[in-house]
Amino acid sequence: MAKVLVVDDDTQLLRMVGMILERGSHLPILESDPLHALKRIRDEQPGVVVLDVMMPDLSGHELCAQIRASEELAQLPVLMLTARSQSVDREEALSSGADAFLSKPVLPADLMETIDRLLSSMHAPENEGAGGLVISLFSLRGGVGRTTLAANLAAALRRTSRQEVCLIDLSPSGGQVVMHLRLKTRSTWGDLPSVNQLDWPALKEHLLMHQSGMRVLAAPRQPQLPNAPSAELTTAVLALTRRMARFTVIDLPAVMSPAVRVALEQSDVVLHVVTPEVVSVQIARHTTQAVLSSELQVKQKVYVLNQVAPEAQLSSGAVENGLRAQMAFQIGYDPNQSRALGQGVPLSLTPASSTLPSVTRRLAQVLWQRAVATSEPAAP
Repeated sequence: MAKVLVVDDDTQLLRMVGMILERGSHLPILESDPLHALKRIRDEQPGVVVLDVMMPDLSGHELCAQIRASEELAQLPVLMLTARSQSVDREEALSSGADAFLSKPVLPADLMETIDRLLSSMHAPENEGAGGLVISLFSLRGGVGRTTLAANLAAALRRTSRQEVCLIDLSPSGGQVVMHLRLKTRSTWGDLPSVNQLDWPALKEHLLMHQSGMRVLAAPRQPQLPNAPSAELTTAVLALTRRMARFTVIDLPAVMSPAVRVALEQSDVVLHVVTPEVVSVQIARHTTQAVLSSELQVKQKVYVLNQVAPEAQLSSGAVENGLRAQMAFQIGYDPNQSRALGQGVPLSLTPASSTLPSVTRRLAQVLWQRAVATSEPAAP
């Protein structure tokens, strides 16, 4: 868990920054008296410190200089916030020892982006080459709640792991992830450079930042050709996110395109989403048979039973009999989902204890334990 200590004499702003950090899956530690800040830093041992510049008794510049003068705290990342945005203010903040500088009023996405970058820079050698998990949510039947589950799972993984999580929408017909998260589509996978020019900085420029701190590769708003994105581009994107993010969650469209085939083969876990209705079960059974008879190599596939209507047409037992397989996870109808859509905050990030957030949080815990286990060195 990343602790972030925020020092600001403005208690209202202090609370606001704390709320942003909580939504970004970090643990805020708030301090309004700069004279107490050094003791709080030593006691709490935060991963990043956020300092206001203009404070009584001790300015942010002076406090930063004290941090840098301490041998035990000298490497601690410091972010400076100031109401002034002139270049001289930036230079003064950096010269006092700050690692980054943001002007007030600070946007939540900018704050989370900067804090995550500072945390990543501290832990980059440790995580380099670790290789993250890729999880795809799949169904050739529309209306099964696949995008809802993808958004909630990605958000739950971000909160559980406190590490880099990428949510990718591969739909060629106008993706819905941005609508679920209420993000502005300033860039999509349709804007990515060619494969031979694509690296992590180039990809990162096209990733949207959600208030939770997870990154989103959006689908174009206008419908694309059914074979878009290409298999080559999909392969390149997944290679980058696997290397740079602990988790990549893919919302796959209901079509067996080249990109979907690549994602299915590249995924460590494929969550096949089914609803308790006859048509959904039939399509899922035929899809499974088609995948088994093709050359697709799927590492691990599990079924998720997701009830999207108040009344279920089939019982869970009937669904399992129809598929000749057990449901790894079952999610009942959740009436809270409509409100969550209007707010752009996945239920898994709220205190709600209803079925959808409860199951996605449990699934996130399972995947996080798997990620930790695979990253631990083998016993001698």
